[in-house]
Amino acid sequence: METRWATVDGVHLQLPEDCTAAELRDHLRKPDDAALIAVTGDLVSIVHDEEQPLSAMVAGCADTYYFRRPGESDRNDVLAASEIDDALEEPLSDETTFQRPGIDH
Repeated sequence: METRWATVDGVHLQLPEDCTAAELRDHLRKPDDAALIAVTGDLVSIVHDEEQPLSAMVAGCADTYYFRRPGESDRNDVLAASEIDDALEEPLSDETTFQRPGIDH
C-alpha cells in the first residue's frame, strides 16, 4: 500500500493512499461530529462520505486536512469560510468542493 505525506491539524504525517475519513478520524482519535476539511491548492473540500477512500475524491489530492467540530472557533481563513457551514447543513454529494477563500482567479 502506498503512502503519502500530508498535514492533519498541524501535524505532518504519512497517510495510506486509500484511507477514508472514518479511518483517519479513528486513527487520530477525533470526535465523531468533526467534519474532515481538505485543502489542495486553490480548492477546499468537505468530505460527507466517511467510508469512501479519499483517493476517489478531490479530497484525496489534499496536502492539508483539518477536522472541524460544530461551534468550534475558526482557526484560519479556510475554516472560517461560510461555504463550509452551508455544505455541512445540506450535503448534495459525497463531498462539497469550492474555491479557497482569499485566492483571486
